[in-house]
Amino acid sequence: MTSLSSSSIDTILFDLDGTLADSFAPIRSSFNQMLRHFGHDRELTESETLDLVGGPLDDSVARLLPAPLVSSGTSVFRRHYEKIYLEMTHPMAGAPDLLSEIFQRGQAQGVVTNKLGASAREIIRHFGWSSLLPLCLGEGDGLPLKPDPDMILYAAELLKTSPDNLLFVGDSPYDYMAARKAGCRICLLTTGTHRRDSLAPLAPDLLFDSLGELGRWLRELGRDQ
Repeated sequence: MTSLSSSSIDTILFDLDGTLADSFAPIRSSFNQMLRHFGHDRELTESETLDLVGGPLDDSVARLLPAPLVSSGTSVFRRHYEKIYLEMTHPMAGAPDLLSEIFQRGQAQGVVTNKLGASAREIIRHFGWSSLLPLCLGEGDGLPLKPDPDMILYAAELLKTSPDNLLFVGDSPYDYMAARKAGCRICLLTTGTHRRDSLAPLAPDLLFDSLGELGRWLRELGRDQ
């Protein structure tokens, strides 16, 4: 793990699913509804669902359905998801306290997600985080999705910072690759789609098992600067 104690971090961007929000239950339900719609008896397990999450939704659907059905499968997924996601999605442990602490320190923060941007912003509103996370970019917002770096770079531009002063926090190799391509630091968490044994070989700048650990590290960083 790279030491960042002498580095200036003025902006923190977060992934959403598996990082700030526990949204795997509605995602699993929606994949299973999609499979039933196309006549499959198969029910995805929790681990199978985690394995599908992180990249563009079309890519995940393509792993479950034949190519000619991907577009309609994605539509079925989204129709079901829109009905259930708010009541079934919950903040990750430590997320409200961490976001409030970052806000009170005056650091800029936002969300960059491969989730549909409108749904991600609705989750943020539902959690009461709109003032803490005024910037949220996702699918449908006119930029290529992670692992492409464009959303991160555009967020940095909007927040008037440079990649050198930005920390991206996520839970997947998609997040890692996007951050590396953008030229910013990357913190990976084991709270989402991948466990420590699959994230550690990527050699992220930071690797934590909880948002609480990230919060403690940020407090220490603040004292060092």
